[in-house]
Amino acid sequence: MSARSLTHSILFCGVALLSGILRAEDITTTDGQTYTNSSIRRSGELLMIKVTMEGSTSSIEMGLPLARIIKVSFAEPPELAKALSAASMGNAAEVLLLTGNYVSQQGDMKDVPGSWWPEMARVRLLALAASGKDADCADLARQIGALKSPEADSLSRAGTLFAPLATGDLQAVIVGGKALPRVNGDQGSALAQLALGRALLQKQDYVGALLRAFLTIKVFYPSVALLQPPALAGAAESYIGLKDVKRATQCYAQIVKEWPDSPQAAEAKKKSASLSQP
Repeated sequence: MSARSLTHSILFCGVALLSGILRAEDITTTDGQTYTNSSIRRSGELLMIKVTMEGSTSSIEMGLPLARIIKVSFAEPPELAKALSAASMGNAAEVLLLTGNYVSQQGDMKDVPGSWWPEMARVRLLALAASGKDADCADLARQIGALKSPEADSLSRAGTLFAPLATGDLQAVIVGGKALPRVNGDQGSALAQLALGRALLQKQDYVGALLRAFLTIKVFYPSVALLQPPALAGAAESYIGLKDVKRATQCYAQIVKEWPDSPQAAEAKKKSASLSQP
């Protein structure tokens, strides 16, 4: 019987995520075959699917080489829309809460065409950086780098800069940060500027931190919402280093007003009040 007539007979339930099994609405292969409503799992370079021969009640598991798969139509994880909404408000804590289980449990599907893992991992990476979780950010960046795409490469190169930042190897951060495009880049470029700014700030290069990094994020990458609050906080610290209390206060006030759900909001409120005291 033709493989085109194979259909799935086992219903997928939500707890399957915990066992490493996902549901695919459609799996399309390079030879034009389509497998519908299949539960799938990863086994090396094979995608294992459970199917039933037409007219039979018993299911069998068969393996499809990943090289033969054009696309798998995964159902969009319900957490993604919520995570993107939280990201637009700079709410990194909510993003981390919403993306944690999916990113950790579905990493084996990350390079399957049609997987939602790259998008969930991308927004989580930015949230980790915004939250100051440098080691976790670098670890996830390495996983993203395995995807072998231009966007993934950029995010990975930028995210791994947070590893030497965490250990104090500031020169490695500066060299790596300047290797990515400052303007006309992607979200990886914006992320690299955050790491670069923090390194320059620690070196007390306040002008460089401002003009080369933190203000670059604000001016050239305003759509990367999760990075706006930490960039503003870095700019405020740079202004303080330059004895410009007025501009530092303005940055803190902007965080409190525009990004009240960000990790930086509470500290910005305290520092703004402290700077305004005579």
